[in-house]
Amino acid sequence: MEKVLGVDLGTDSIGWAIVQRHDTRYELLDRGVDIFQEGVARGDTGQEQPAVQQRTAARALRRHYARRRLRKIELLKVLVRHELCPPLTEEQLEEWKRRKVYPLTDEFLRWQRTDDRTDRNPYRDRYRALTETLDLATQHDRYALGRAFYHLAQRRGFRSNRKEAGADREEGKVKGAIRELSAEIADAGCAYAGIYFYELYRRGERIRTRYTSRTEHQLAEFEAICARQRLPDELCGALRRAIFFQRPLKSQKGLVGRCTFEKRKSRCAASHPRFEEFRMRSYVNNIRIETPADPAPRPLYPEEIEAIVPLFQRKSRPHFDFEDIAKKLAGKGRYACKGDRIEAPYRFNFARKATVSGSPVTAALAGLFGDDWLRELCRRYALGAGKSEERILDDVWHALFSFDDDERLRAWAKERLGLDDDEAARFAAIRLPQGYAALSLNAIRKILPALRAGYRYDDAVFIANLKAVLPPAIRADEAQRSAIEADIAALLDDYRSNPLNRATKEEYIRDYLRDRIGSDESRLRRLYHPSMIETYPAARPDAQGGIRLGSPRTPAVRNPMAMRALHRLRALVNALLRDGKIDPRTKIRIECARELNDANRRKALESYQRQREAEHRKYADEIRAQFAEATGRAVEPTQEDVLKYRLWEEQKHICLYTGRQIGIADFIGDAPRFDIEHTVPRSRGGDDAQENKTLCESRFNRETKRAKLPAELADHAAIAARIEALGWPERIERLRTQLEFQYRKSRQATTKQEKDAAIQRRHCLRMELDYWQSKLERFRMTELPEGFTNRQGVDIGIIGKYARAYLGTVFERIYTVKGTTTAAFRRMWGLQQERTPKARTNHAHHCIDAIVIACIGPREYDLWARYAGDTERYERGEAGRPRCEKPWPTFTEDVRTLTDELLIAHHTADNMVKQSRKRLYKHGKALCDEAGNPRYAQGDTARGALHKQTFYGAILRDDEVQYVVRKPLDQLQKDDVEKIVDEAVKQRVKEAIAEAGFKTATDPAQYTVWMNREKGIPIRKVRIFATSVKRPLRLKEQRDASVHPHKRHYYAVNDANYCMALYEGTNERGRTERSFEVVNRLEAAAFFKASADRASRPDLVPCRDAKGYPLKYILKPGTMVLFYEKTPEELGECTPAELAKRLYKVTGISTSLIEQKYAYGVLTLKHHQEARPSGELKIKKGSWKIGEEYRPLIGMNHTQLNACVEGYDFELTVTGKIRFKH
Repeated sequence: MEKVLGVDLGTDSIGWAIVQRHDTRYELLDRGVDIFQEGVARGDTGQEQPAVQQRTAARALRRHYARRRLRKIELLKVLVRHELCPPLTEEQLEEWKRRKVYPLTDEFLRWQRTDDRTDRNPYRDRYRALTETLDLATQHDRYALGRAFYHLAQRRGFRSNRKEAGADREEGKVKGAIRELSAEIADAGCAYAGIYFYELYRRGERIRTRYTSRTEHQLAEFEAICARQRLPDELCGALRRAIFFQRPLKSQKGLVGRCTFEKRKSRCAASHPRFEEFRMRSYVNNIRIETPADPAPRPLYPEEIEAIVPLFQRKSRPHFDFEDIAKKLAGKGRYACKGDRIEAPYRFNFARKATVSGSPVTAALAGLFGDDWLRELCRRYALGAGKSEERILDDVWHALFSFDDDERLRAWAKERLGLDDDEAARFAAIRLPQGYAALSLNAIRKILPALRAGYRYDDAVFIANLKAVLPPAIRADEAQRSAIEADIAALLDDYRSNPLNRATKEEYIRDYLRDRIGSDESRLRRLYHPSMIETYPAARPDAQGGIRLGSPRTPAVRNPMAMRALHRLRALVNALLRDGKIDPRTKIRIECARELNDANRRKALESYQRQREAEHRKYADEIRAQFAEATGRAVEPTQEDVLKYRLWEEQKHICLYTGRQIGIADFIGDAPRFDIEHTVPRSRGGDDAQENKTLCESRFNRETKRAKLPAELADHAAIAARIEALGWPERIERLRTQLEFQYRKSRQATTKQEKDAAIQRRHCLRMELDYWQSKLERFRMTELPEGFTNRQGVDIGIIGKYARAYLGTVFERIYTVKGTTTAAFRRMWGLQQERTPKARTNHAHHCIDAIVIACIGPREYDLWARYAGDTERYERGEAGRPRCEKPWPTFTEDVRTLTDELLIAHHTADNMVKQSRKRLYKHGKALCDEAGNPRYAQGDTARGALHKQTFYGAILRDDEVQYVVRKPLDQLQKDDVEKIVDEAVKQRVKEAIAEAGFKTATDPAQYTVWMNREKGIPIRKVRIFATSVKRPLRLKEQRDASVHPHKRHYYAVNDANYCMALYEGTNERGRTERSFEVVNRLEAAAFFKASADRASRPDLVPCRDAKGYPLKYILKPGTMVLFYEKTPEELGECTPAELAKRLYKVTGISTSLIEQKYAYGVLTLKHHQEARPSGELKIKKGSWKIGEEYRPLIGMNHTQLNACVEGYDFELTVTGKIRFKH
């Protein structure tokens, strides 16, 4: 007997089941489901985005505003000191800086105001400062000059960052707009942007939407103003610092991953010349060539390597095809590459279109300093005295890597390298590729000598750190060390030539160093080996002696969705270990959802699935049309019909086995002559995937093909010819070419968006390529490859790999199962109909899958193959209906009815209460206190949106406050026109719509709506009534306070409520009475922000209400409740099935005002097993009753809630067990 834990690990769920195996049958011991929030957020359209994206974007915007405020304050200090603006005190500026209290002195506000009637505006001040010599003895001109500088600080322009590789090729919106503006300024005959903008302002043309360059436009204008007004150097310097200073970007060194071999060192940047050489040597040493003089493929000779090195050092080719290498070594037309089916004198082990990464930085340095560029750098470097070549190389590369300003880098190059202006400009123009290697620079430098000697990477790593492994006496003897390196090289050759070796290569080398050299274990741990990855340490017993899973965090897995799932897996497994339901001897079988892969792979999968769904709808429409045209009858296509049609299109309407033409009525409708067959018969290990299916003549399948592979048929040559005629091989080659192109595109991308788009496209192409390669392979295979059957059942994905490693810290036997395998067993055991999608309306389906997974062992795989063969014989009419042996006799019935008693555990994290605690870094180094302990910054992070992003204004109409929102014309909807607040504006908009149509009139690029055409006043935005906004949140006060109280604040709509407090007591009549209080997220955030010390904070809600009734419950979204009709004692007598009917989860909290005076708290609750989105469900209102019809979604007032509440009356464990507290 043995226990098996089956786990269905999804993005937001874990289904689990424990079974006991008794020889040929299983026994179900326990089961359950845990539902949790997936580790990513979803946008309004359901599009995936990082969970922190909105929060970090909002924080970045806040910081942008704060830095702009600080910049203005620093400038005002200079202006006040030199009397270039109205006086402000230090206290006023400090209040603005610290508390955001804006200086509201009348003179300061007048200085900033614009008055077109007197031509007083900042554009005129800039114009005057550029074209006139102002009389700085007068206050008027001094203030005008100061206003010009203040306006430059407000609009200081865009500054590019030279560190972005390929930025000079980027034709983005900003740079394109800057070039257009420069051309417009030149065409207008203006010397500076300030002069041109003043001309536009006088003509009433829009300026604010134009992008300017900080260096080309604003800084040039600033220097021109300073020169025109003959300002002293000290003042010019102070103004320049205040207006144009930009702090350097924070070092990201602390965020760079750690080296695979040397855990304390950061990974090397991909732009370092030594990494480029490392990458080139690793690739070149893997090339194998077979010439007419060679009996077998061999590595390249040194002279051959030297011949192809220049291919890697071409400035114009950062990436190239392997075919360039083949052509260089063999000559044009004299070579064949991997996958080529041609005869040629030279053969290579790489595909023609395989992408090879060049060495663009090395090429750029060689182009500037010559072929012997490193020696020339060392000769020129001014600070090179006493430094090695490697140290000098690091200094020069670090300048290229760290300088973000071309001007400063040019100055450095001229001073330190002795370059002239042209050479310095070329040096500064070197663009560095982004990204990091997997190894540190230190490890790379240790491995490079072995790579230069011709060792393959997987051999070179064993030699790289040999000095640290050898005992001191041997390490100091260079001759002895060289002899040991030669011995290790011989051992590696012997290992490859001996196929009977059972030990790993690492064990082979370790035994030699331990037994022959005398290296102890502490030194052997320093040995590099190519399979080193971040591994989980073995679990250790806790204080009670029990083994538990540790943290799943590892630098190798940065996928938040997978990490969230692994954390929940840890909670579940540790609970089962504590309860004694499993132990380290328990066998684990786990299926991991494909969606647990990285974000780009998930997005590609979503895109691929959307494409397939669109094709499905298209094919269904075509079936209806074509079948009606062919037969005159109507048909409603099934899933199987659409699959047949897809195969029909892939085969271009012919049978691949017989060559007969197939019509639409031959496979759709009653008694079809053509049906789906399995290319590799299931009786021989073939799966039920689409790539293993063909539309075949039923009679041929039944009488001729039977259980044969296509290659075993007599007319296989004809079948192969038909496949060639269909163009499947050419299609595969096209996909390979497109895949290589996207790979290259992702490597050359200059922005994250471009790189992600290329990677996602690459994943889509990979899925399509895998499909067609697998389909073609099945027609060509002459026998089943070793392990082909097992390959169909085992999940080899990256998350499956890490899940195995993580669980392996406690359990001895872990096996992963593919989702397609689980689906096949579900169908075989009668839990799902053939060719029908799995029902996902009930969370219990995760548990059903887990039970199936737990029961899939080696014996079941054999039964599956036997059942598949029996099914094929039944379909050919050679045998009766197949019968399959189930895990236990009543398996299907038992599993289908388990939902009656299954309690689904829901884990809803309360992130509002979490306090941020962030380790402090400076210049990439962690800060420590005097005792050497890491320093942390304690925050008051409130996670989640506190309110909707749109701000509303308030106006008084008919003695009632109404709320309005400002909208640009191009965002206006047709229904919004009648809601426009200002009647005159509404009339102009209506006239424009009547004249040009709604779509044209609301598009500023095509049409201008004029408020006053003669004066050149356009309408670009309108205020409309927000009729749905009744009780918005009152946010911070407006900067310029209005005399009207309702206009003094910003208003926003509440996004969600944090909790509802319920109070209950007995009134004077002896009746139970309830009241409530709802706390929104904004109020909750203010509460949790009060102090990190919770004991010093006031209560989130009062302990008693206004009538003195005590607090009974605090309900939050995610709180579970158990309903009763009359008294809580009912629950103690309930069966598990009855409890399953009563368990609901709070999903919504709101308030309702009846007749403007009766307030009710409103709760929305969802059944714990309900898996459909709430938007697809209809709320049914009213209190819960015994025997009522199932309601997936319940709405009720706070007075109608009769329930025990999680946390107060009971606990629902992660294993789905209810524990009552009293």
